Amino acid sequence: MITPQNRTTREMKINNVVLVTQALKSLGSATKAEVATQTGLSIATCGAVLNELRLTREVLALELDESRGGRPAQRYAYNPDYFSVLSLYAQGSDAAAQIVWSVNSATGASLAQGEVRFLPLSLDTFYAQISGLLADYPNIKALGIGLPGVVVKGRVATCDISAFAGVDVEQQLRERFGIYVQADNDMNYTAYGFYRSSCAGETAPVAYIFKPDVPCLGCGMVINGQVLQGASQFAGEVSNLPFNDLDKLPVAEEMAKVIVSLTAIINPATIALSGPKISDALIPELALRCQEHIPAQHMPALIYRPSMRQDYLQGITELTLNNYNLHIAFGN
Repeated sequence: MITPQNRTTREMKINNVVLVTQALKSLGSATKAEVATQTGLSIATCGAVLNELRLTREVLALELDESRGGRPAQRYAYNPDYFSVLSLYAQGSDAAAQIVWSVNSATGASLAQGEVRFLPLSLDTFYAQISGLLADYPNIKALGIGLPGVVVKGRVATCDISAFAGVDVEQQLRERFGIYVQADNDMNYTAYGFYRSSCAGETAPVAYIFKPDVPCLGCGMVINGQVLQGASQFAGEVSNLPFNDLDKLPVAEEMAKVIVSLTAIINPATIALSGPKISDALIPELALRCQEHIPAQHMPALIYRPSMRQDYLQGITELTLNNYNLHIAFGN
């Protein structure tokens, strides 16, 4: 009997594909039995999915495992050359800015990185830089953009670089280049990159605070492995906390107030601290100030990050990879 191809059946098949590809990326390479153990799917289902993915070259068949008395098992791996991802962010302000970028394989391996001065500060300059990178790396099929501001569903509400304010960056880039695009703010990406590099698997909240040269603070939060966006993508805008003249306080006092506030609200296990006004030597003073208000058993670990660059790029890359893989599977 032929089972009707209804929506539920189709979605189950797509979910199986997502589970299998995620398992292969996690394991590096695997047999059908190992994929089945990792995903909870049957060996027969995993075999069917792997055979389909081999036809499109999304999955590669590797060498056979050594025989252990029976037929040797085929080993599989996700194809790192199936596509590439461009991760790119603009940082700075209208006074001075730069564009930082990286290109990664479909399995997340770094292929190239670079940075360039953002001059003149215009959308045309930004788009021209992206166009040049797409020409240099024609296998790029997905683009992740990070910006220093509030980004709501791809549209920039506010930005330290005023050329982006009010612009639907996602839509414009999709229409211009015809590839998958996602855009978000700098701290969401950076917090996720830090989580993945330093706290992967942690279910308790993790936060990342950045103190730039200009009078403001940025913050991103990850809870149970997911970026906390908030109802209107405003989560993390800690400069709006109701403290009088927060940005005029000494750095240690300003940061301590924010850390105590975060601890009382989301109770993070770890808070990363970065920025030109933060140093490793400041951490003990911050801890002492915070301990005046936070009981020892609730005090988060304070981790100094000398630069946000790699956390930022890793966050863009991993979130873009995750979302593009879902886009491939579900076609939306």
